[in-house]
Amino acid sequence: MASVLSDNLSEKAKRVKLLILDVDGVMTDGSIIYSSNGLETKAFNVKDGHGIKLFMKAGLEVAIITARNSKIVSRRASDLGVELLYQGATDKLKAFDEILELKSIEPDETAYLGDDVIDLPVLKRVGFSATVADGVDEVVSKADYVTALPGGRGAVRELVEVILKAQGLWDGLMMRYRR
Repeated sequence: MASVLSDNLSEKAKRVKLLILDVDGVMTDGSIIYSSNGLETKAFNVKDGHGIKLFMKAGLEVAIITARNSKIVSRRASDLGVELLYQGATDKLKAFDEILELKSIEPDETAYLGDDVIDLPVLKRVGFSATVADGVDEVVSKADYVTALPGGRGAVRELVEVILKAQGLWDGLMMRYRR
């Protein structure tokens, strides 16, 4: 699934200590479904979730920045053990700067996976910028990496594999599954 990176992109991926994710269109397919009684639902991909857990198991960090507020996203972040959750972040760059300060991380030590124009300010600042296969054209044209998979369908897992393989961490994480 994960593709081979150019030397330049591989060097960028090697520096990543923190992966920041958008939600709608990245961790989900972008659909927001309301029931007749007004309840909102979203579908998350299990492979993406396992990828996030593997990323953290490797000693790296994950954050979520989303412009919307949703109890469902809080639940998903909690289930995955993601503590850095910024909801209602219509200024994603402000949330990004807060995370950098909180974690004492430099912009070039971060990766961001987004899919729409609201993500562009952060995508332009991170060391490794990525978008999903079905990201909007303005984002695709600015991203370092475009996943083969669409949002909500394994794109997060794909990016996790790319970064962990570039850092030489993937094979060690897979040892427990090869017994």
